[in-house]
Amino acid sequence: MPFVRVYLVRHGETQENRDGVFQGQLDTELNETGVRQARLVADALRSVHFDAAYSSDLRRALKTAEIILAHRSDIEIRREEALRERFLGSLQGTKVVAGRLEGLAVDATVETADAFAARAARWWTRAVLQRSRALAPRETAYTVLVASHGGVIGTLARTLVGSRMVRCAPGVQITTCRNSSVTVIDVESDGRGTIVLYGDVEHLERGLEEEMVETNADEAVVDAGDS
Repeated sequence: MPFVRVYLVRHGETQENRDGVFQGQLDTELNETGVRQARLVADALRSVHFDAAYSSDLRRALKTAEIILAHRSDIEIRREEALRERFLGSLQGTKVVAGRLEGLAVDATVETADAFAARAARWWTRAVLQRSRALAPRETAYTVLVASHGGVIGTLARTLVGSRMVRCAPGVQITTCRNSSVTVIDVESDGRGTIVLYGDVEHLERGLEEEMVETNADEAVVDAGDS
């Protein structure tokens, strides 16, 4: 049994996701499909009694968290700027066409990959590792909900694995993080963790009629000077 179990949920679909628009830190909203996706996540996680909840302060993530916790009036969602998607500068609002940017190339206005990874790692250290040290041992794991973005979740997972503080369980791979997918990281009392589930969308495949957006434009950005 882990000491803390962290559920990272990517926000539901936005129209910009559907249209292949780079959102970054644009404050876009869930579309109707995104709301339905969030409700399906809520149903899938209804049996989890969350002890804490965090969300990006962008509306698409915050609304997803609010839908998941609609039945919980006793829990406060902590809004965190650190959980915002990667800042995409001049790319924000542009479209992907045939796998390429429309009109505007990646430039120095985009948050660098290193800065983005460091931001995600600092949040993990502060919100998960440091706060868990103050918790009293108990027989069941503490549970934490985190509503964020595909780029954040993927970057955080890869950064933690790269630091060797977290490993992937057998059979788990860090791949595309689709809308309303669920990633679970089990954390032991010494801070070491295991990704036991990544980008799971089984709850959507059972209950969603619309085809899902298979790619995430924001995750695909490569910063100028990054390789």
